[in-house]
Parts: sequence; C-alpha cells; structure tokens
Amino acid sequence: MRCLHILNKAPGEPRSEACLADLTSGDALLLIENAVVAIADNAVGWPTDIETYVLTEDLEARGLKDFAVENGWACVNYPEFVTLTTESEKVVCW
Repeated sequence: MRCLHILNKAPGEPRSEACLADLTSGDALLLIENAVVAIADNAVGWPTDIETYVLTEDLEARGLKDFAVENGWACVNYPEFVTLTTESEKVVCW
C-alpha cells in the first residue's frame, strides 16, 4: 500500500477530519484509541477506495468489538498493526 494513515482522534476532532480529507486511492486507514468509536458514527463519510482497519484491543476496551465484527470491519491485533506499518511505503500518524 502507498500510505498507512494511523488515526487516534474521535470523529469531530480537527485531525480526524483532516485525515479523512487527505486519504487517496491506494492508501489504508487504521483506527486506534478513540478513533475506533467512529465505526459507530453514521455521519462519517468513509472513502470507498481505501482499506480501513480497526485495532481489536481498542475496540474491546470501548465495548465495540462485537459491533465491528457484525458490521464487517477489518479488525487487526498488534502484530498485524506492525505488519501494516512494515508493508507501507509511508506512515502518517494523526
């Protein structure tokens, strides 16, 4: 993948909005920490031409793991998080 964007801000935060606006085709997005709550926010405009991942441990901490699985989100654990970073040409943290 071209660029992995790692987002830790919840919807409505300026960096969250900037991250979503910066995504381009071929990029990937990994939601961590408070950003995982975005999967339950219907107002978020998710790009359709990128891969989106959610960190399982942060979903579990916020009680959203079952929701994520039931709604088809790609959940990754910490080792998979590391793999995503090593497979990316560039990593941007928001």
